[in-house]
Amino acid sequence: MNLKDIIKKSSVQTKIINPLNFFVKGISIHSDQVRSNFIFAAMKGGAHHGLDFIKDLLNYKNIAVVLSKVDKIPKDFRKNNSVTFIQVDDVRCFISKACSIFFRNSIKQKIAITGTNGKTSISFYVNQIWKKKNTDGASIGTLGIQYKKKINMISKLTTPDVINNHKILKKLSELGCEKVVFEASSIGLDQKRLSPIKFDIVGFTNLTNDHLDYHKTMNNYKLAKSLLFTSHVKKKTIAVINTDSKFSNFFLKLCKKNNIQILDYGKKASFLKIKSIRRVKNYFEVKIFFCNKNVTLKINCCAEFEIYNMLCSLILVFNRKLQTNDLQIVSELKNPSGRLEKIFDKKGIRAFVDYAHSPDAITKVLSSLKKITSGKLILVFGCGGDRDKSKRNQMTREALKHSDIIIITDDNPRFEDPKKIRDDMIRNLKSEDLKKIKVIGNRQIAIKKAVNFLSEKDVLLIAGKGHENYQLIKNKKKIFSDKITAKEYLKKK
Repeated sequence: MNLKDIIKKSSVQTKIINPLNFFVKGISIHSDQVRSNFIFAAMKGGAHHGLDFIKDLLNYKNIAVVLSKVDKIPKDFRKNNSVTFIQVDDVRCFISKACSIFFRNSIKQKIAITGTNGKTSISFYVNQIWKKKNTDGASIGTLGIQYKKKINMISKLTTPDVINNHKILKKLSELGCEKVVFEASSIGLDQKRLSPIKFDIVGFTNLTNDHLDYHKTMNNYKLAKSLLFTSHVKKKTIAVINTDSKFSNFFLKLCKKNNIQILDYGKKASFLKIKSIRRVKNYFEVKIFFCNKNVTLKINCCAEFEIYNMLCSLILVFNRKLQTNDLQIVSELKNPSGRLEKIFDKKGIRAFVDYAHSPDAITKVLSSLKKITSGKLILVFGCGGDRDKSKRNQMTREALKHSDIIIITDDNPRFEDPKKIRDDMIRNLKSEDLKKIKVIGNRQIAIKKAVNFLSEKDVLLIAGKGHENYQLIKNKKKIFSDKITAKEYLKKK
């Protein structure tokens, strides 16, 4: 497709300097990935601006640089015959539209789920249900691209960047994929990574303290999540809402204001109402009122939040076509790797690995495990570096409410001093609380120590990294798996 056609179809007001019309071969937001006949989006990042790197493009011909109208074009490039400049009000908006035009797809149904916790599990469940129904579907999120055929595309982000999103959709479309479910992160929504996609079904799980290093306030965080229900919907979009979330009213009102059909779930719901959840030995008895009928489900899982996630996934898949007999599918669903995953259950000792890395997530996982623990509940966890610092101490305080022994260790320190992170986690704690805490920076030694503490009827939770098989320390990616490490020590028990 020619550059002029992409610009015209984007329907964005532009100012063109050094106009060229070449056959476009690719689009990039990274200068080192640009080649001849590419469109390059020069966006402002946290530390750099894309314009700082356009000198790297001199080796190529036919380059279109998209920049904001407030940005200045470097003098050396103003008369360069190989570079055309496209000035727009919003670079992210233009580039997202250009991607949707260049990387066309024919996916029949697109779903997106947002919320602080539960996105990965729900998208994983949705994919499982599709497989049971022989539907060709895929999920895109924290676990990568989950599809029956391998896709050689990797993203380090929960919601991939805008170019990769559209590339992935095009590739899935070519492979015959019919339906896709996205994890829509607040940062991804704020950065227009999912633009200009309009989803058929959107979902909201919950909203709790997280990502405040980026959003600064809970209100900003909430508004970023709300973009899924304002910028990514169409006339017939269905919204699936957890009524038992503290912020559910905000999202319900937003949907009503925008005439979006609501299918809710929870104890306060009208579509799928949870009447009661009761623990019975090793399973939950869940009573539901649905389609004017009382339905009782037996679900073998460890936590109530897993039940909410499973019910949400059912509505996302079936929506208005959900039947009472479909509810039984939840008993067949398996958790994704690293989500309250039981890795050991012998000699009266149980061990779990979970991805919990927010105060609310750690609280829910620990309180759930506490209910099934007759001995000690032992926790190993840390906090990530270069991330929300405000939640570190809060997470430890929540952990103290439910754990008998806590070992604080390193998570992914990245470029931060690991000791400083650990110090933040135990700052201003009472001496009485500190007696329950051991600080061991080396994660492997911390896990070994926790396993040594275990005796009959005890439960161990290793939290924060879940499925991850690495640690990020400065600019190095060290191979490390909580699951593999713990299993090695546990088999000696």
